[in-house]
Amino acid sequence: MSLGNKMFKGALWNAFERFSTQSIQFVVNIILARLLTPEDYGVIGLIVIFIVISEVFVDSGFTKALIQKKDRTTEDISTVFLFNLLISICCYIVLWFSSSLIADFFEISILKILLRVMALSLITNALFAVPRTLFSIRMDFKTPAKIYFVATVMCGSIAILLAYLGYGVWALVWQTLIRSLIIFLGTWLSLKWYPKLVFSKSSFRHMFSYGSRLLLASLLQRIFSKFNQFLIGKYIGASGLGIFSRSAQFTNFIFFTFSSITNNVFLPSLAPLQDNKKILTQQTKRIISISTLVSLPVFISLFVLAEPLVLILLTEKWIMTVPIIQIFCVSKFITTLSNINVNLLYVLGKTNLVLRQEYFKIAVRIALVIPALKYGLIYIALAELISSFIHFFINSYYPGKFMNFGALKQLRSIGLVLIFGALMLVVMLAISSNIENDYLKIVFSSLIGATTYLLAIYKANIPEYHLIYSKIKDQVGRKKT
Repeated sequence: MSLGNKMFKGALWNAFERFSTQSIQFVVNIILARLLTPEDYGVIGLIVIFIVISEVFVDSGFTKALIQKKDRTTEDISTVFLFNLLISICCYIVLWFSSSLIADFFEISILKILLRVMALSLITNALFAVPRTLFSIRMDFKTPAKIYFVATVMCGSIAILLAYLGYGVWALVWQTLIRSLIIFLGTWLSLKWYPKLVFSKSSFRHMFSYGSRLLLASLLQRIFSKFNQFLIGKYIGASGLGIFSRSAQFTNFIFFTFSSITNNVFLPSLAPLQDNKKILTQQTKRIISISTLVSLPVFISLFVLAEPLVLILLTEKWIMTVPIIQIFCVSKFITTLSNINVNLLYVLGKTNLVLRQEYFKIAVRIALVIPALKYGLIYIALAELISSFIHFFINSYYPGKFMNFGALKQLRSIGLVLIFGALMLVVMLAISSNIENDYLKIVFSSLIGATTYLLAIYKANIPEYHLIYSKIKDQVGRKKT
């Protein structure tokens, strides 16, 4: 099977996994949002900050080092597994003893026990990190897709039941733990891989040289991506953080689907091309074009229909999320393109440059978010939007230098699609402003907007549109035969 077909098939299965699990999770979150309060989500949002940062230490960039390494051995794989497991236990111990201080800092006493229980997911996540990486290396995305689907259905059902029975924030804690445990069991049973109790110092040193710079870059990125949530939780409160984090629910549904495909499919697929800059540039241009072609209309639809969707799905108690959702739509679309540039540096093995970029991005975020804090949640979201725009130019600097495919050339390559997206936006705004009923507004605006966009793409003879169409047609044809 050719690289292009492998990438497309992998992208399809990864998209299925992300879309199916995110769709179920989206529905689960809608139901939970009706049963729980903004304060419940705010408390969990604070816990997630510390768990997400700890996960960076657990991985330390070693799984990406496994993907990037061409001549990986069983000793390499076992070394990464044992390292991940050991660090996850160490991180759990640190969180256990620091939970009291964290609870006192935010003045929320229940944080102590909630953090101690929810942090157990660090250990189970470490147990399936390497097996999940091995699936990616083998370009097997079908098996993980099934596992994640089952896990999401089961943990979501249990969370809804617990919330309905009045367990409050604990429903969200058990949702996280049960999901992690099911994925761990499903991954190990499906892969039938067992680590050797071998820790190779030479393997560790080799991958540490790659992963250490990635560790620091990822750590800085995670810390400062959660920077605003930390400040909101401390100075605005759990309720404000709950509003802010629920606003991200809608855009994350789209964003994580596309970023997962980029991280789990394109990085392993492009790794063999790291020495062929010409083909690598061609494939990158195609990836950016396809990502824009597919994600842009979805973000535009959400931007226009944010208010009726919130009123129908979450009820009026969450109406404050609407302007923040709209700002996040623009921000996450830019970040989707920005992440492709970061992954290019991973493919090229330039993790030191990823780290260097993080320093500039951190300075930008701090300079914008801190002054916005005193003006409220909308201004914090606007600060994030401006940061995302600047980050895109920072992230695309080195691809421009090494591959002669920087920010301006990337934007030029998708310029026509952006124009058609603007046309779709105008059409949807015009339709939605003349319809009172929220249900009819969603149906007619999205239908006519999508039709306008697709017709424009088709008439302009966009190559990536025909590529996607032909690949899907081929896949359907194979299944019929």
